[in-house]
Amino acid sequence: MPRCLMPLLALGLIAFLNVALADDKPAPPLGKFRGEIVDPVKKDVIMKVALHTPAKLPERRNLTLLLLFHGYQGNEGNYIGLTVEALKRNKFDEEFVVISGKSKGPGWTADDDTPTLRLIDWALKNYPIDRRRVFLFGSSNGAAYVGRFGSEHQDKIAGVVGYCGNYKFDPAKFKAENPADTKLEWYFVHGSKDNPQNSRKACDFLKQHGYRHIFRQMDGYGHTDIWDSRGHPDSKAADLVRDDWLHWMRWLRHKELPPSVTQLETLEAALKANDREAAGRAVVEIGGPAAAKTVVAWLHSKDAEDRRAGAAASRRTWCGQEALQAGIKNLENTALEDKATDLLFPVGVAANWGHLDARKALCESALDPKRRHAQRVTAVVALERIGALQLLGNVEDGRVIWTLVQLLDQDGVDAEKLREVAFATLEKAVPDGFGYKPEQNKEERQAAVEKWRAWCKEKCGPEPAK
Repeated sequence: MPRCLMPLLALGLIAFLNVALADDKPAPPLGKFRGEIVDPVKKDVIMKVALHTPAKLPERRNLTLLLLFHGYQGNEGNYIGLTVEALKRNKFDEEFVVISGKSKGPGWTADDDTPTLRLIDWALKNYPIDRRRVFLFGSSNGAAYVGRFGSEHQDKIAGVVGYCGNYKFDPAKFKAENPADTKLEWYFVHGSKDNPQNSRKACDFLKQHGYRHIFRQMDGYGHTDIWDSRGHPDSKAADLVRDDWLHWMRWLRHKELPPSVTQLETLEAALKANDREAAGRAVVEIGGPAAAKTVVAWLHSKDAEDRRAGAAASRRTWCGQEALQAGIKNLENTALEDKATDLLFPVGVAANWGHLDARKALCESALDPKRRHAQRVTAVVALERIGALQLLGNVEDGRVIWTLVQLLDQDGVDAEKLREVAFATLEKAVPDGFGYKPEQNKEERQAAVEKWRAWCKEKCGPEPAK
């Protein structure tokens, strides 16, 4: 063979190998996909799935992975449609990789554990997912499955959402020190016509073991309409709950897995350069205890811009209990001149997702006539969302609803706006509103206010001391 041809043959061989390798390991699907996920090494099928990814993948590893698990005799297409619709409605569909799997048999069992673990590993290898943002969703049989699987793999999972499930937790899997601040969190949804006591029992169990959890009961809903709203005049209630737990996922990070070296270096460089905006983005990406030091320092700063940066970051992502307490302390400091929304919104976010100290601070802000009017209105707006979710069926904290009822009788400068915002939530629970109108004077509204107090006492227990 002439020597002059040897380089050409070598180049041809390299090109052939590159094509062979490309064919051997096809690029992971982008956008919308439905089919089988094949292991590129073992060549076997990991799982049949429906999948959604951003159209263009980010350079940084900051996506959230959400795995969906269908009910008995369901399939991979059951829950991904409305999930992606909700992501798009909230304008963060480009932040999530959603994978809806199909069980080996008609329902999920322990035989599906290995494929599920392989699917998680496959997703982490093929997409720029932050391994601290891995979440599970399951309905019915799928809910029971994610309850068990999530509890057995707390080292991998940041949070679990279960719809209309019957959970059988193993107490041995929940022995942890300070799990509220170190372990995964739980979010349960159940219809009043579908044995909601199953989710209540799960909540009682988690409470006994110190785990954070949220329970949304939806009165008037059953086993399937709780998801698709069929048979109901609209989808507002189901959408409200679905939006809420997607925002909750966006807020949480795995509490024990450390951030990447790149994430920490990015934050350090931004702080060193005194670039507050870049540091804020880095803090939001990191979240959790690793971001707490920076956020707490900002919230304790004498500089109002630092305080606003800390509040903005802790509104977007959970940065630990110390950061929440710093935010509450700022909220209570009437000498600060920060915008009301800057200080209050992160407290409102934590209050919505089960942090009782944040709820207490929110209620006090709404009722305190010494607070600035703008702060009080912002507090009532935050309570409005919490109240709307609780009034779907599970009033887990009567203080929130009582605060809204007490606001119906507020007097003073600009009090009509407070009454108006509070009533906007309450009237959804009682269509005729007992004849109450926010613009009425004290004497005109008195009879309606007394009816609201009686209603609230029956629903939430005795009125708390002011």
